[in-house]
Amino acid sequence: MSTETSSDLPVLPQRMTIPAGPSPLPQEFPGYRTLDQEVSVDRLPVTGRVPEWLTGTLIRNGPARFELGDYRLTHWFNGLGMLHSYSFANGQVSYVNRHLRTKAYDLWMDKGEFHGKQYGLELDPCQKLFGRHMSAYSPNISDNPSVNLMKVAEKFYAINESPMWMEFDPLELQARGEHTFKDQFLGEVSTPHPHFDFHKRAVINYTTKMTDGNAYQVFYIPEHEAVQKPLAVVDIDDPCYMHSFAVTENYVVLVEFPVVLDTEKFRDPGYPFVACMSWQPERPARFLVIDKREGKVTRTFESEAFFAFHHVNAAEIGNDIVVDIAATHTPYESVLGLPPTEGQFDLDAYGYALRRYTLPMAGASDTVGWEHLSPRGIEMPTINYRGNNGRPYRYAYGISSSPKSLMAMNRLSKIDIVDGSYKTWYERGCFPSEGVFVQRPGATGEDDGVLLSGVLDAKTGKSFMLVLDARSFEELGRAHVPHHIPNDFHGQFHAGLVR
Repeated sequence: MSTETSSDLPVLPQRMTIPAGPSPLPQEFPGYRTLDQEVSVDRLPVTGRVPEWLTGTLIRNGPARFELGDYRLTHWFNGLGMLHSYSFANGQVSYVNRHLRTKAYDLWMDKGEFHGKQYGLELDPCQKLFGRHMSAYSPNISDNPSVNLMKVAEKFYAINESPMWMEFDPLELQARGEHTFKDQFLGEVSTPHPHFDFHKRAVINYTTKMTDGNAYQVFYIPEHEAVQKPLAVVDIDDPCYMHSFAVTENYVVLVEFPVVLDTEKFRDPGYPFVACMSWQPERPARFLVIDKREGKVTRTFESEAFFAFHHVNAAEIGNDIVVDIAATHTPYESVLGLPPTEGQFDLDAYGYALRRYTLPMAGASDTVGWEHLSPRGIEMPTINYRGNNGRPYRYAYGISSSPKSLMAMNRLSKIDIVDGSYKTWYERGCFPSEGVFVQRPGATGEDDGVLLSGVLDAKTGKSFMLVLDARSFEELGRAHVPHHIPNDFHGQFHAGLVR
């Protein structure tokens, strides 16, 4: 583990172009190697120690199967999803993993067919679908919920970038079926990053509607009610792709990056996500500030074009709203539809940086710039969510890379956004996933707890659950999984949920 501080700024990237056709995911990297095993292990071997106070379950979601019959996928995001559960109690860790048995799973395994709209560019150079791998009755929404999960109204759901919610058993990871909320908003796109409003005691999310006019439909789900209630409807000309958004105590902030969706193509199940997107850097990025109390957009700000998958946090400070984002000057391969390359995860080369945009709510100007919070670029950012989401904070966690990293990010980083310094966990040949912060009972500070990350060890071909002291960023221990876990996306820790 190393601790570094630097004032060097990232180098601006060059414009990228989409090649004539996609290439298969590289099979030599275990992060894109199919995981066939489904296991249940009562006690994983532990090296070092796991804190006795750590009690609960971390559930993670991500793709785990990359072959469809005899066809090798070309895009990481299209893999068939799998849930992984790590249950912590008394210094021990149990583990279970399972594909959710959905229509997408059945078609994939039984017939070698896709179900619903895919994210990546599984197309030939003439932009025609591989017909023999697409279900003849494929809907525009897939029930392959491989991105994230959320607890809503006392139930657990796996989710993706559609308005579909797949309920599952949080202990055994068995699918319970697609759930439709009362008064559910209809639409084509949603975000797999809902927020929980601790003041309102409700989940907040939005759905993009592309029929009978285009609109972002922002809604909330009360903590103990399975109903979607309207918060605001924002009519728009051209919908944009937004993977996440920000909230503060009084506001929801939607940041429209100029990755514009072709609504006619999007309504056609034959076009994957990326074939419906166009990067239009001549357009500004827009910050749509929605007042939760009034249920409408009260200010709109513009900045130079940029792109981000993930917001870090936002907060109201004085008369301003600060919005912190893991941002870049241009979308990288995952959005443009390119296969992963060695350079994809060199965040500096892409201009990836932890940026702060300050929105002057009481000011006259509607144009905003940004400032660097740290020279270390990160992705999959997380914070002490329970203690600081939507509020002022000091620490962010994320994965980052060295320029020599192949196919995946290979470092965990902790960023101090006040002074810009950072700490790093790194082990040669290892590729960590998103770090999830868990606060220690009786904590005396924002970073008093542990950071949990599933790490793929390419040297051994297996994975382990890493436990770091979040304050010092020193390793406490690791629990060894009996197989490799492909590159996954997101997860959540649920205290008190123990197998």
